[in-house]
Amino acid sequence: MDNDDSLDESQGSTRTVKGKGIIWGNAETSALIKIWGEAEIKYALSSLKRNYEIFEMISTELNKTGFNRSTEECRTKMKSLRKLYKQAVTQNNTSGSGLSKFIWFDEMAQIFRTDTSIHPLRTTESKSAGDTDK
Repeated sequence: MDNDDSLDESQGSTRTVKGKGIIWGNAETSALIKIWGEAEIKYALSSLKRNYEIFEMISTELNKTGFNRSTEECRTKMKSLRKLYKQAVTQNNTSGSGLSKFIWFDEMAQIFRTDTSIHPLRTTESKSAGDTDK
């Protein structure tokens, strides 16, 4: 499990661990994911190349919930969560691997269920019994 997602939810302050950056508690990570999952946020992030303003909006919304995080901290945490989710999807789809224990998997699956960069569209070719190659 990723250390930055294993802290007690009641922890109100943040701390820095050498080499790990700023630690996020479960409650603030959950709040971030909830904001990220809002339709207008998902749409804006998927449609804009330069999305710094969207991360500012996310930071502002997170601050309204009582968690004081900068725009860059939100952006970094979201990139980390996306990477961990993508790794979990790969692990879950690899034969012989156990299922991922990523604690935010279900929440992230709701955000990325239509993202083809994580869940590529699968196509299959089929021929009906009457089709022949000429």
